[in-house]
Amino acid sequence: MAKSTIFLKDGYLEKHELAEFLNVVNEHGLANDIEIFHLLAFSGIRSGELCALKDTDFNFELNKLRITKTLYNPDNNMRKYTLTPPKSTGSIGKFNIIDNVMNLLQRHIVKQQAFRLECKKLFDDYHENNFVFAHKNGTHSKKYINPYGTYSQENLN
Repeated sequence: MAKSTIFLKDGYLEKHELAEFLNVVNEHGLANDIEIFHLLAFSGIRSGELCALKDTDFNFELNKLRITKTLYNPDNNMRKYTLTPPKSTGSIGKFNIIDNVMNLLQRHIVKQQAFRLECKKLFDDYHENNFVFAHKNGTHSKKYINPYGTYSQENLN
C-alpha cells in the first residue's frame, strides 16, 4: 500500500467499514500502520498529537494515554518543528485506551527502544526525543490523514 485512497462519507467510518479498513492495513500496510491506525481509530487523537507522542505518554499499567502536545511543522522539515499545546484544551489530559490497542503499542515501544539503540550508532546527529513513531535518525515520523477524507503517506525513511 505505497499510496492508496479511501474516501469517507460524512467524515467517519461505520463499525464494519473500520473493521474492513483495519484488516486491509493489517494485510497491506506499511511499517507502523497497524499501531498508528488502531490508535487513531480508538482514541480520537489528531494526527499532530500522534506525531508528538513519546514513550512517557503511555501508562500501560492503567491503560492510559496522556495528551499534552501536538507537532507543529509548517515547513515540513523533519528537524524544524515545534511541540505546542493541542488544538483544543479538551484534548489535554489522560484518556483510557482499550487493552488490544495498548498491547500493540507496548510491543511497538519495546521494539522502538531496541531500534533506537541500533540507530544511535548509525547517526552522529541522532535526534534523541523518544518519539513513539520515529525515523531512523530519531526525528518524528509524519503520516497524513487529510481533511478531505483520503489517506496518503509520506515515506521519509
